[in-house]
Amino acid sequence: MMKKFQLIRFISIAVLCHMGFIGTRFSASLYALDKHVSTFTIGVILALFSLIPMMISVRAGRWIDTSGPLKPTLSGIALISVGALLPLLFSYEVADLGPLLVGASMVGTGLTLTILSMQQHLGEQNEPGKRTAVFSWFAMGVSVSGFFGPVLGGVVIDHFGHRISFLLPIFFSLLAGAFLLFGEKPVTKTKVITDQGQTQNTFDLIRYRELRHVLIVTGLISMCWDLQNFAVPLHGARAGLSASQIGFILGAFAIATFAIRILMPILHKVSSEWQILIGTLGCAFLAFLIFPLLHSYVSLICIAFLLGLGLGAAQPNIMTLVHSTSPSGRVAEALGLRLTIIHTNQVILPLIFGAFGALLGTTAMFWGMSLIALFGVFISVRAGKHRRASA
Repeated sequence: MMKKFQLIRFISIAVLCHMGFIGTRFSASLYALDKHVSTFTIGVILALFSLIPMMISVRAGRWIDTSGPLKPTLSGIALISVGALLPLLFSYEVADLGPLLVGASMVGTGLTLTILSMQQHLGEQNEPGKRTAVFSWFAMGVSVSGFFGPVLGGVVIDHFGHRISFLLPIFFSLLAGAFLLFGEKPVTKTKVITDQGQTQNTFDLIRYRELRHVLIVTGLISMCWDLQNFAVPLHGARAGLSASQIGFILGAFAIATFAIRILMPILHKVSSEWQILIGTLGCAFLAFLIFPLLHSYVSLICIAFLLGLGLGAAQPNIMTLVHSTSPSGRVAEALGLRLTIIHTNQVILPLIFGAFGALLGTTAMFWGMSLIALFGVFISVRAGKHRRASA
């Protein structure tokens, strides 16, 4: 296992970049709401955070597999910094939605490069038996960013205005750059694949049955995350809550993801990865069923916390399964395919959610996703049975 100081340092780089991403996305959606744009337009803005990542994640994974994580991480940090800067430089009155749209694309691409690099580096530098623990620490760090990103953003918006809130992600990304440059550089010993036919078609990874199961469940859990990110600010704003209150609701979700990830070593003593994923989707089913029925600040914090407990358990287990089921030398490529699925959801679903919400309201969105989560429970049960039979 890599030295503890280096482990914390590399996780911190990912956390700071993720804080920059979360802060930009949160500020962008509330900034657009403040300008009275339509629900569909907000969906377009949020979709752009994932449009370019959807198209480049696999190629980015191949780049990381062959070149190592340093250059992709530096490139990602630069993109996050510049993307968050654009809405600060150009006001809505002067430039309309242009800075938000371009900035969203840049920040989403930057996060993809940095997160993929750190995930690949941490997985490759630690023994298989240690990966679940390492990815649990990684996921806890992301939970911290998921809390502070919207909470700090909401406080700054309420006190200083929407545009000033974009200073926060700029600061976080620059701090991540300092962590990366002033210390031991991340260098991964990459494996060269000589079979060119194997590398030509990324989607032949789906032929590996266990990996295919992981990717399907990844897509379903990603849909649950996306609805939470999209619908909670809308639901909170329409319930008359302030930006700070909405930020704390999202923060409660993040605290819950942190709490469940602390308990992950204990959970792994009594449950397999697939059993935990079944619990994740079951919890999402229940939370989305209840969410639209609640409108008070305290009740929304409580249900967001319940949803966070469920969804927070997913990432460490999925990351462990991706590393254990991917063919040798193609881990970052498989991680890139996983991100492609996630980003495809994040491009398509906000548009669907936006149109669906405009026609039928947020209640229909929550209940529809509740049924999808229930479907995911049955898929996970079958995958878990197959894994036990294979073992």
